[in-house]
Amino acid sequence: MNTNRFETFFDAILAIIITVLVLKLTQPVSPTFGAVLALNARFITYAICFLVIFIIWYDNHNLFQVVEEIDNKVVIIYAIQIFAISLLPYFASWMAFNVNSVAAETMFGIDFLAIDLLYILSIYAIYRANPYSCGLCQNNFRSVYSYIPIAIMVLGFILTYTIYTPGIYICVLISLICWLIFSRLRRPDDGSTDRFEAFIDAIIAIIITIIVLEIPMVANGSWDAFFDIKFEFIVYAVSFIVCFNFWNYNNNLFNIVNKINPKVIWSIGLALFLLSLIPYLTTFVALNPNSFVSCFLYGLDFILVAFSSIITANALKNSDKANIALQLALEDNKPFMTTIVLVILGMIIGYFVYPLAIVIACLVSIIAIWIISYYRNNF
Repeated sequence: MNTNRFETFFDAILAIIITVLVLKLTQPVSPTFGAVLALNARFITYAICFLVIFIIWYDNHNLFQVVEEIDNKVVIIYAIQIFAISLLPYFASWMAFNVNSVAAETMFGIDFLAIDLLYILSIYAIYRANPYSCGLCQNNFRSVYSYIPIAIMVLGFILTYTIYTPGIYICVLISLICWLIFSRLRRPDDGSTDRFEAFIDAIIAIIITIIVLEIPMVANGSWDAFFDIKFEFIVYAVSFIVCFNFWNYNNNLFNIVNKINPKVIWSIGLALFLLSLIPYLTTFVALNPNSFVSCFLYGLDFILVAFSSIITANALKNSDKANIALQLALEDNKPFMTTIVLVILGMIIGYFVYPLAIVIACLVSIIAIWIISYYRNNF
């Protein structure tokens, strides 16, 4: 059985799950830093789930570069794994709301453990389906290190049922760090960009779609009721442009990218994580348009995306030093620094005068980037 269609299907499911995670995040009870910090366990859990799914995608991306065929056993194991992954947002939310609940901790731990075990089983099934694959023989996907996260999770269950209820939660964090390290020790990416580009496109497309779901329905059929939610539409429009601009930038950039490395993948993964928070922050600003805190966090996320883009630009230049077109396109970070400076100015104005100036500054910074790009390409 050819793997191309299966890879596309698997990536699409992961892209959907990794983006709908944000819908499980609850809004703060008030637009204050204290109220936001009170949700720290939920934000950490969200980051854990995002990282789990991204690591799964990364490992499978590397694995399927050397896989020639799969059989029904592989498909069945992956189907069960997809089922377990699809439950991750649910059990993660339950656990985030009830960190000291043995039941919630147990179900979150079981789901995480099942995902890990099924990944190991899928590798063995793939090896059996490709007994003569030189690529699989040359790469140690069946490393004993894969069992270390499982051992750590077992320790977490022991802790939860003896002396420390959040033991599973802590051990998930530790095992995830180990899984991340071991995934980087495996075979490096071969440099192809097609599958990664498709994964980026799917995530951004879903993020844009999710944002519109956050706009509340008009209370009745009057114009007054419609204008009552004007801020929701304004912030949605800005968020749409933010996400589309990120896609457009990467689309134009990857037209001249010949190869990538793991640093590029993980830096863009960081940017996608930050971008995935846009729907949540859009709702936060729409509900609290006159709050500095909500607008500040929106602008901060925008700045962090710009910083991650600088990291990505440097990683891309190092991954393909012979690509003169790429080196010239990324010769400086002026567009990103312009973005950061403008949004910081918006934060200053927002703090002293008008909070929504921060959101406006985000929009202005995008327009400034377009102008800079236009003059670079035409003069």
